Amino acid sequence: MIPDRYLTNPIHRELVDELLSLSTAEERLEWLMERSPMHRPVDPSERTESYKVPGCLSGLWLKGEVRDSRCHFAAHSDSDLVNGVVSYICDLYSERSPAEVLELGDLLTRTLRLDGLLSTTRQRAVSSSLAFFHHIASQHATTA
Repeated sequence: MIPDRYLTNPIHRELVDELLSLSTAEERLEWLMERSPMHRPVDPSERTESYKVPGCLSGLWLKGEVRDSRCHFAAHSDSDLVNGVVSYICDLYSERSPAEVLELGDLLTRTLRLDGLLSTTRQRAVSSSLAFFHHIASQHATTA
């Protein structure tokens, strides 16, 4: 169970509730691939080596910034499945303070059992995304 203190934003609550309302892994994967991310994906012009996640079999690009003391993350992957899952995670971790992103760690992905839906190589994309989020947040945690 995700503690309520991490779901005070109605958007985050809705994202969690919608995913958990689906009863089968197939329904959850389909929903993740079909939903539209709430944040703009990484722009095609920014899908360069500087934003590309090394070691991902399918291309995965991540972008993160802190504006108004809130983290904002975006992603794009050539794989529909990776794109859906990582975009969902971006939406769950965006609009949070850097300190909260660091405090959350992998709690959301563990609690929602996202790794259980994915192959080992796709799990690496999720782990790389979380490491990226933590990196961006840690750069701003003391100044936020």
